[in-house]
Amino acid sequence: MTSQLQKTDSTQRLFHLYITGAYRTTPNTTLQVVTGLQPLHLQIQEETPYAQIARARSSSNSFILIFNPKDYESKSNGIHIHHPNFLLRNQISFAENHRDSRAKPIYTDGSKTDEGTGSAYCILENYGIIASWHGKLDHSNSVFRAEILAIKPFCSPKTHSPETAISSRRLFRQ
Repeated sequence: MTSQLQKTDSTQRLFHLYITGAYRTTPNTTLQVVTGLQPLHLQIQEETPYAQIARARSSSNSFILIFNPKDYESKSNGIHIHHPNFLLRNQISFAENHRDSRAKPIYTDGSKTDEGTGSAYCILENYGIIASWHGKLDHSNSVFRAEILAIKPFCSPKTHSPETAISSRRLFRQ
């Protein structure tokens, strides 16, 4: 047995002893059978092709099989956010009455009641509402998601100008 195999076996042996609570005189092979764990050097040999293909994105030869990383999907990166689940009936009510294209103060809110989660915004000008929107989401949506849904239309560069002031009771005041 090489020195590397002895090191891996001695490292794994300590874990086997702690897991099983067996005596130190118990043979290593018996400990492996009782815990159901493979010898560490075999586990490393088994996981090496996966690491080469999935992580290093290099090809790997295993006996007669040749694994090419281009044949497999790459791991997805980034955060994937699920869209809010809207109710099928009475989904959204939208009332709009734009008088001026200049930026206006925008007020948003989201709330959760026994009837579901709601999200809304309104745009004011001269103490009057010139545009408003409200949507009803189902019970699985959080208040935070409702708030974000109300703020989202005004976060794009097309609708946001330095004069815009978005106010939300829970998230921030600007």
